[in-house]
Amino acid sequence: MSAPRRIPAETMAPADLADRMIAATAALAALIGQETEALRSRNREEVANLQAEKTRLANDYAMDVQSVRSRKELLDRAPAERVARLKAGMIELDRALALNGEALAAARSVSEGLIRMVADAMSERAAPTLGYGANAATAPRRTGGSAAVGSLTLDSRI
Repeated sequence: MSAPRRIPAETMAPADLADRMIAATAALAALIGQETEALRSRNREEVANLQAEKTRLANDYAMDVQSVRSRKELLDRAPAERVARLKAGMIELDRALALNGEALAAARSVSEGLIRMVADAMSERAAPTLGYGANAATAPRRTGGSAAVGSLTLDSRI
């Protein structure tokens, strides 16, 4: 079953558009907050489960914001109280996004560190042993694993 068709912002009454934007802003801020908490608690499954809804809400929000940016009169006649609530919601969303960005950066840093540790361990394990053993012969390769060399690539994009 598909989602109901979205009403274009340009066809809505100013008060209704303001209400829809207030609801979208609040829902997106709440979901971003959930994601931030999941990132902090290292709950990857929850983070993954939130992505589809986050994408949908972000797209709806972005479409309305773009419509209002290109046609300011869409909200000009909305009640001042609703416009004030929308502005407050947008400020709260900005705060939630800033905290989320910090949590994402921390998670990325931890992931990159783990990847580097694994790559370093693999390189060390595959490297030949330098030095001399009994009777001045070169020392044998370290034991403890296969001599196969692995390769890891770190992609810095998120």
